[in-house]
Amino acid sequence: MEVNSIRSSFWSFLYDIRFIILFYVIGDWASTFYALPFGAEYNPVPAMILENYGIYHLLLIKVAFIMLLFYVAPIIKTSTGRWNLTKHIIESVGILVTINNLMVVWYGVSLIETVGLV
Repeated sequence: MEVNSIRSSFWSFLYDIRFIILFYVIGDWASTFYALPFGAEYNPVPAMILENYGIYHLLLIKVAFIMLLFYVAPIIKTSTGRWNLTKHIIESVGILVTINNLMVVWYGVSLIETVGLV
């Protein structure tokens, strides 16, 4: 009985973070995969992972992040506002880095460099 409860709560959790999965996990990873031949990774942590382990380990780290988020979500959800803020921050980061990577591929210029953050 408890296994079914955990399984159903995991699926509802995945639905709840669908935009995080779409932009932060899939969008960022896929756009990084396609942007690497056109530029360099400026974030030191992913750059180290890419240099030492490769692109697929970066995806594995993102999946591990989702598992960690599932583990800490009940604590964060004690406040509805805090859970929504957390989701929106991660979604926004995913959207920003996906747009940045796509700009590198399509236009040869980084949004983050253009804004002056790097």
